[in-house]
Amino acid sequence: MTNRDQIPFWVITGAASGIGAAVTQQVAESGARVLALDVDNEKGRTLSESTGAAFLSFDVSDYEQWQQLQSKIKTEFGEWGAPTRLHLNAGIQIAPPTAPLSDYQLEAMTLDRYQKMMGVNVDGVVFGLKAMLPLMGAGSAIVVTASLAGVTPYTVDPLYAMSKHAMVGLVRSMGPILKARGIAIHALCPGGVDTSLVPLAQKGNPAAFMTPQTLADDVVALMTEEESGKSWVRLRTDKPKYIIRAPGDKQR
Repeated sequence: MTNRDQIPFWVITGAASGIGAAVTQQVAESGARVLALDVDNEKGRTLSESTGAAFLSFDVSDYEQWQQLQSKIKTEFGEWGAPTRLHLNAGIQIAPPTAPLSDYQLEAMTLDRYQKMMGVNVDGVVFGLKAMLPLMGAGSAIVVTASLAGVTPYTVDPLYAMSKHAMVGLVRSMGPILKARGIAIHALCPGGVDTSLVPLAQKGNPAAFMTPQTLADDVVALMTEEESGKSWVRLRTDKPKYIIRAPGDKQR
């Protein structure tokens, strides 16, 4: 095994802020090679300068950009080897965080907002798996940032909940398929996290929100978790993460 093969190669979406930025910082400091992807160029470049991660301006909802990234990894990042850690983290809610909570309801939905949210939350994961899995070998791992709203009702933003339920279903269904290839996949389903994603009208009680670093620790830990295809819930910083199992999914 060469030295190159021993160094983890992370690809992280939504890397410029929130959970993605916390993961990028932590794994870059550990000596991993990190390719950080985000649409926010300013924050992305700042993150790259502070962590040493490589940054690419990237729209996860654009299928062609994913196909181009597949080629770039083989050429521009060829010396890094194949990606071994994929964190599909990018996500948004149906309305901007400054919007009133009424804007998050189905009745207030606009087509542009709906297509943008589904493009980031659903297409961004599907396209990411489609493009990156051919590059990943046995021993690799994937974490999808879902949400508590992916396993429970979330009346504040029902369409966001729908998109995250889709991700949980995808991870659960891909688990056995990828296991045959020696690749693990996990859905991380946190409760409230203090990020720019959360509607400002929901942030009345700061104590109810976890820090992005708490979830970054979980992402890193899940990359070596053996039980694959599961939805891992984290409700509070002082409580451990746990699995919410699908019907018929018995513990080993």
